[in-house]
Amino acid sequence: MEIEELIEELFNIGCIKFGEFTLKSGLKSPVYFDLRLLISYPKLLLLASKIFSKKISESSIEFDVICGVPYGAISLATGVSLETNKPMIFKRKDAKAHGTKNLIEGIYKIDDRCLIVDDVITSGISILETLEGLKQAGIKISDALVILDREQGGIENIARHNVKVHSILKTSDVLEILHKKNKINDATLQDTQHFLNKNKRVPTSFKEIKEYSFEERGELTKNPIAKKCFQIMALKQTNLCFSADVDSFDKLLKLADEIGPHICILKTHIDILKDFNMDKIQSLVDLSIKHNFLIFEDRKFADIGNTVKSQYDGGIYKISKWSNFINAHSIAGSGCIQGLREVASQCIEPRGCILIAQLSSKNNLIDQNYTDRTVQMAEENSDFIFGFICQKKIDEQSNIYSHNSRCSI
Repeated sequence: MEIEELIEELFNIGCIKFGEFTLKSGLKSPVYFDLRLLISYPKLLLLASKIFSKKISESSIEFDVICGVPYGAISLATGVSLETNKPMIFKRKDAKAHGTKNLIEGIYKIDDRCLIVDDVITSGISILETLEGLKQAGIKISDALVILDREQGGIENIARHNVKVHSILKTSDVLEILHKKNKINDATLQDTQHFLNKNKRVPTSFKEIKEYSFEERGELTKNPIAKKCFQIMALKQTNLCFSADVDSFDKLLKLADEIGPHICILKTHIDILKDFNMDKIQSLVDLSIKHNFLIFEDRKFADIGNTVKSQYDGGIYKISKWSNFINAHSIAGSGCIQGLREVASQCIEPRGCILIAQLSSKNNLIDQNYTDRTVQMAEENSDFIFGFICQKKIDEQSNIYSHNSRCSI
């Protein structure tokens, strides 16, 4: 009776409409389900949440967190969270351009199992978009829960991504009950059934980002530093970069020795050390060899070619002699990259560089055009440039590795 009550009430408040509607997939449909209206009917939203909770129990779905597909299903996910006493997160359609700039809001851990909640599934595009963002954050997804399956191939599309969709209702169920309760006539029933029979599979235009293991990425890249980095990641099963912002060499060496076995990259700011000397630099290099990690000097070069050559190779720090890779701003143009590249080409061991494509600092002047040009510069120098400092994935087509500078270390 709960299901029949839900369907009838959804029809009464206008969540189920008959006419001619264009779906997100572009398909013309004689029936439309607008379940976002549930937010204005707390008793009905509570009923839907209870039915969801019962479905979770009956299907033995195990999960750690709940995520509502933005933005129509967030209220449903909130209801399920309250009914099951499980924490909720949600993925923004786009990362914020201010504040924390989070793409995913809420508290979660790497490898948490997430149950995705949505209102209606047609082709499955919305769930796939949410799924991809969660996977990139290290969250695992094996189940999704929807109120209504339009029976147009969405569940099958999602299944190809190893996620099982559990639905409360199907369009055929809705039609049968509404017809039985004289909410729709014979002609509407037949027209809608004919539409469903003709459109059992709605193709999805979603483009999945193929996931590669560290080993596979190491095989694919031609950049020697990127290759070495991925090999270390594969061997140690970590992509952890540790930022060693200390002011004495003894502290730096102690840290490097203690955390060295657990990291793949040690990031330094060598110019903040009060007792810098080249003899101790060799001790740091020895530790990087002993514990198998790369040294990344966060120097942020940004000047004309001749100047950066001297800064990289000369002075008291002689960075090119000991740092496996460095970073640079692209603001100075290709001359800066060429200057650094010339020095690197004269080093005995391979050297690399990552470009700063985005910044987390408040009111920074980097815009999308700047980021796009930075990506282009990197592609033009891919034998030397192998990555970016960025706040989110910046180019799905790029062969350059992106390092998110906002990762907590």
